[in-house]
Amino acid sequence: MNSYNIKLISEGIAILILWIIEISLINVLKASKVLDSISGRIVKLCMFYVAGLIIVEKNANCCKMAEKLGLVSHDKLTRILGQGEGLVSKLGLIFINFCLSQTTGGFVILDDVLIPKRYSKTIEGVYNEYDHVDKERVKGMRLVMLIWSNGKVRIPIAWAIWHKEDKTLIGFTKKGQPKYKHTGLCLLKINGQALPYKTKNRIGLELLTKVIEKGLKPHYIAVDSWYGGKINLQHFQRLQIPCYSRLKSNRKVVFQGKLISLNSLAKLIPISSFNYKHDAYIKAEQVYLPGFGNIKLLFVRKDKHPEKGSTKYLFSTDLTVSAPKLLLRYRSRWLIETMFRDLKQNFNLESCQARGIKEQEAHIAFVLLAFIILEVEPVLQFSSESPDTVGKKKKFLQSLLLVKIQGIRAIIDLRKSNSEPVLLEDSFLSRVNSTLDSPFETLNY
Repeated sequence: MNSYNIKLISEGIAILILWIIEISLINVLKASKVLDSISGRIVKLCMFYVAGLIIVEKNANCCKMAEKLGLVSHDKLTRILGQGEGLVSKLGLIFINFCLSQTTGGFVILDDVLIPKRYSKTIEGVYNEYDHVDKERVKGMRLVMLIWSNGKVRIPIAWAIWHKEDKTLIGFTKKGQPKYKHTGLCLLKINGQALPYKTKNRIGLELLTKVIEKGLKPHYIAVDSWYGGKINLQHFQRLQIPCYSRLKSNRKVVFQGKLISLNSLAKLIPISSFNYKHDAYIKAEQVYLPGFGNIKLLFVRKDKHPEKGSTKYLFSTDLTVSAPKLLLRYRSRWLIETMFRDLKQNFNLESCQARGIKEQEAHIAFVLLAFIILEVEPVLQFSSESPDTVGKKKKFLQSLLLVKIQGIRAIIDLRKSNSEPVLLEDSFLSRVNSTLDSPFETLNY
């Protein structure tokens, strides 16, 4: 292979990724039936930002993305965050309609994630929060998210940034707990006006109600114990959506006419047989949950699932569900945890350094768009390799270089020193070659 400078090589990779993004994005937009409502110019601009998120390995700020892309300045990328508001405001609807176009009803998962901003001083929406991963308080932004899944793909369909309440410490209780005067307003101010405060639970319920009103009909919702409170359960019941969640060990239920905590009740419920198919001891009982009603309670012991805790108390508002199905449907909640991990590790969720909340919201939306493009992209196949996860797909695409051989486009794998060029029309990207005409000059081989 001829020798080229780094800028030209990075441009060859960037062109390839831009093509894949455009093809995938058009497919998603067509499925969502809102392609005509979005300006083609805005879509093109956003493609550059999304390509930068994919092509940069870590800390993808605008300067690093511009350097890697070699096709656009960092000032242009910064302006994209402000100019892409039209697309950002429609992305949630696009993703919902994409889910509606699928053949299965699927299910939804509600949870929140902390986006660390450790060195932030003046970024709007950043507060001092407890990080459950690092077990310490850090500066960060809390994102509440609702995703849809059919068990294979994970699609974020609604999300919102939670803002801390503006409250004043007025003293302490006899037990030393702080007492606050609540204002009902957020610390964040838009044009000098404070926004009404909403809890994470309230935001989650509003997100769910919005997607149901758009026509989505999930088979069930899976949440952790934080979103499994009685107010939320009553709301899920009104929406006629069965809920699968988890209770803490000190939660009290009524069993055989007696009010008893779950850890005490577990001692009275023997589980003698191990379920080898699901790697846990399981046993179900019907109990009464005060403030809500009857639920199907599942005792889980010696659970080998990645979620923390070998002893769990799971439950469902569907009283007819079997014990194994209750366990599996709750475990499906783990999909959102793996998605949060992918967003942080592979798509630079934490990297935006813009100070304004609108720019932060745009960055989050573009990160989710980059994730979906690789999530719904079919399994890539090239030189006997078949990466099937978003992380593997990203690393795989970063290693492919687009070149020209006597005017014919071809792909080279940069990981191999003796890699033979593969003609584009003979590869998994043949649709790119036949559909798009690149505005950039491709490297000559």
